[in-house]
Amino acid sequence: MSETETSVPNSAPDSHCSSCGSPYGEGVSGWPRTCAACGTVAYRNPLPVAVALQPVYDTQGTALVVITRTVAPALGGVALPGGYVDDREDWRQAVVRELKEETGIDAASRDVRLADAMSSPDGHLLLFGLLPERPAEGLPPSTATDETEGWHLLRGAEEL
Repeated sequence: MSETETSVPNSAPDSHCSSCGSPYGEGVSGWPRTCAACGTVAYRNPLPVAVALQPVYDTQGTALVVITRTVAPALGGVALPGGYVDDREDWRQAVVRELKEETGIDAASRDVRLADAMSSPDGHLLLFGLLPERPAEGLPPSTATDETEGWHLLRGAEEL
């Protein structure tokens, strides 16, 4: 920094109105919140997460495709393939995109059916998309991705 520049700390996230830029003021922490300057009501909505449920079958029976995570959260843990729904993305498309990104498995968004929707403890909206059962022998080889060690089959109850 030059001698004439001064360091200005960044404002806390969500401390100013997104419509007019006025600060909400000290101690404002709840949602929704109303801007005293312009009257705009701001809401904090949950971030939607698309989760893929891909059942498969083989000579050992039915199983579910899962991944082992190589990134936080749950680093090293077993998880269902999934991730955030992108802006303006259909949630069913997000299900098949995340399945492809994390496992290499292709699926059609038209085949995705809503299995469940629930809120997570950290405030995300989880959308569980069920895909049609398919033969395990038709899946691509399990290979590591940027976020996973690859996929494997879950054949029984396990903490995810």
